[in-house]
Amino acid sequence: MLTKMYLTNFLSFVDRTEFDFTASKYSILEETNVYEGILKGALFAGANAAGKSNALRGISFLINLINGEGARFNDYRCIFTSNPIVTVEYEFRFNVKTLFYKIECNVKNGSISEEVLIDSISVLKRNGNAGELRIGESITIDDKLDANTLFLRTASFNTGRFPQEPTLRALMEYLQNSYVIDGYHKDALFGDTISKYAEENGVENINKYLEDFHYDFVVEYGSESEGAGVKVSVGSDNKMVFLKRKSFPIPNAIVRESQGNQVFADMLPDLICVIEKPGMFVIDEFGNSLHNRLAERIIKFFMEKASNSQMFVTSHDTNLFSNSILRPDQINLLTFMDAKGSCVKRISQFKPREAQNVEKMYLGGMFEGLPSYEEVQDR
Repeated sequence: MLTKMYLTNFLSFVDRTEFDFTASKYSILEETNVYEGILKGALFAGANAAGKSNALRGISFLINLINGEGARFNDYRCIFTSNPIVTVEYEFRFNVKTLFYKIECNVKNGSISEEVLIDSISVLKRNGNAGELRIGESITIDDKLDANTLFLRTASFNTGRFPQEPTLRALMEYLQNSYVIDGYHKDALFGDTISKYAEENGVENINKYLEDFHYDFVVEYGSESEGAGVKVSVGSDNKMVFLKRKSFPIPNAIVRESQGNQVFADMLPDLICVIEKPGMFVIDEFGNSLHNRLAERIIKFFMEKASNSQMFVTSHDTNLFSNSILRPDQINLLTFMDAKGSCVKRISQFKPREAQNVEKMYLGGMFEGLPSYEEVQDR
């Protein structure tokens, strides 16, 4: 699980900025939201353009690089500094082992350096096109590394996911079972993710989770669906996801559903995958098109059902600032400080008492990360 992240000269983060995902001394939601001292996720909040999405991109950047999805360092360098070096650092914990992974890129010459430490012992190191992997007594040297591919990804592929190094293997499995969603993504309209899942796995597992979620819909997948005297067909050569209310089972193709139902339905497969297997679920603009109660329920459901997985989201929904949903150490407030860039503080650093209304305190200006607008008076 991800315990810490450091971003330097990365998007709006100028100086080395720490993100801490370890649990503080709060006892709130300790049984559901914490796993072995590590938080099962975090919320990034703050004013528009404060750096919330940029913080989230620090996590999704690594996921995309490991999964070979074409993330480029040039696109992530802070544009208001002259520093050409972008640095991202991650600390993970797997089976009591601490893994530290540092990646650095000079965007002027494209040179990449990498280092992986397991309990402070270097096991992987790269400088430019040359890399060295040490597993036990075995040393592998590669001096022809691709400039656009992480050495960690290449080494994982070449070794078959590090069969002799369980901590590296756990890291790769964790990252490869991680999913990134943009809350405004258009693919949800057509149900691309849920359609692919239904085609490969059927809908029984999805409906089991919807039942457990107490959601008044079931999912069907096929060429047609029928209920309450209505039959909807998309043609024998086509298949589509249909949603039906349990209380009024008229079938509706996902393309005709409300945007909220489209977003929620297309989110389900990734949510299920990280509940059933360790990984990270990363959502930008979480809650977009969702009712506040549904957004709350999704987070609580994840925290209750997932074991050693994590959910990282950005949102403007301050109703999530509740001690019944998230702990104070899970809420990260972002503030943009002009030339200094973005900075972050956890609400737990302000030491609110467990019985206090954190949302009310935030909106009342008692913390940081609250936008300030000139009041417009009616004339």
